[in-house]
Amino acid sequence: MGTAASVLVTSGRASPAVAAATDPGAPGHDAAACSPVVVDTDATDLDLVLAAVPEGGELVVTRRWDRTAPLEVVRPVTLRFTGEGHLVANGDFSVIRITASHVAVADAVVTGAGGGRTGAGRGIDVVGTPDAPLDDVRISGGRLGDLSHDGVRAEHTTGLVVQGVTVTDVGYAGVLLRSCVDTVVRRCDVTDVHQPSPYVNSYGVIVTRDDTVPMTVSGRSTRVVVEGNTVTGVRLWEGLDTHAGDRVVIRDNVVRDCRVGIAVVPCRDEVDRSYRHAPTAFVVAGNLVERVDLASPGAGILVKGAGTTVGDDVERATGFVTGNTVRGHGGGTEAGIVLYLTRGVVVSGTTLERCVDRGVLVYHSNDALTLTRTSASGLEASTAGGAVSVVEARSGANTVTVSATNVARGEGTTGPVRGLAVANPDNVFDLLANDWRETDLAVWNKGAVVRRWADED
Repeated sequence: MGTAASVLVTSGRASPAVAAATDPGAPGHDAAACSPVVVDTDATDLDLVLAAVPEGGELVVTRRWDRTAPLEVVRPVTLRFTGEGHLVANGDFSVIRITASHVAVADAVVTGAGGGRTGAGRGIDVVGTPDAPLDDVRISGGRLGDLSHDGVRAEHTTGLVVQGVTVTDVGYAGVLLRSCVDTVVRRCDVTDVHQPSPYVNSYGVIVTRDDTVPMTVSGRSTRVVVEGNTVTGVRLWEGLDTHAGDRVVIRDNVVRDCRVGIAVVPCRDEVDRSYRHAPTAFVVAGNLVERVDLASPGAGILVKGAGTTVGDDVERATGFVTGNTVRGHGGGTEAGIVLYLTRGVVVSGTTLERCVDRGVLVYHSNDALTLTRTSASGLEASTAGGAVSVVEARSGANTVTVSATNVARGEGTTGPVRGLAVANPDNVFDLLANDWRETDLAVWNKGAVVRRWADED
């Protein structure tokens, strides 16, 4: 049997004043102001210590605990880590598992059994259900690492806050949100998401749903803000992602050396596995997405609606992409920004620097797309002397307005520069007040409708 932990004092026994303060019948009792604090001093069983913390109380973890099973948080409490407080897992499981609302975890330090392998290792796991979502769970500060799946996973929650958490060396995701509503992921730092085989994807932060079940069981993640985070080294997949999120805001983040920087994409139907549900009413704003040490092809920002082929009449992606800087992305069939299967999307105020082969790829099926105030500099070809394009339309069914574009050559620009390159006749482009003077050819067109007003070249 484990020894009792201390309640405010280290003797393991509360003082009379503390006992009175924690008695609901005591005169002047205020549960919020007088919640007891239990410290793990001299304890031998952390689970028993946590079990002794009443609702609204706080457990302070001050030393290392080796774990063989999850620390189960089943009622409203606060877990606070100080000093040498540290949970170390000897296997792949959820180290802290939360199944109650109104829980706070502060400055948790969790180490798993390794992030370079597959498994169910998670630092903090917030587990609601469709019928009983969890509310008001707050995770702030701390370091989570060497985990075979996720730093933080949360599903079926409302009012979740994940703030200031550092996640390093994980297998699948730094922060994974599934069917979360009214949620914030803010000022987190995610580094090195490895995607070991047989994982086929990986993420810094992902906002999604379970697409193996109906929407009525696992709904869209809705009204989620992902802001002020830094994600580095998701080399095989995506830094920031939403699958079919609604009103997801991705703003003021730094995404570095990820195959794809920011992906706003659909999710599949649970029966036929077609892409059925698009991301809707999204905002991607003020982000810096850059390649420093990664050279493989990949989009800086990817926006895709539901469907697959040209003209698919499924749910289209809707939203805004504004004020972002993309550096060094593109190559292969990719670009700094890639869009397809969208409707009414506005891309404004984009700065493209050293993107490879093309700045913006308008792939196919973009209805009433607006590209405005794009600044492209130093576009580079993946092959020496190859042509580069500021805007390229590879396939068809696009109706696009391009305005107020500015182009500048750079030291890495060794071949011809095209302003707009349209390879398919099934497109309509309206060009307004673009400055193509530093291009070699303002418009390269294979039969599409291209109308120009007040362009300079």
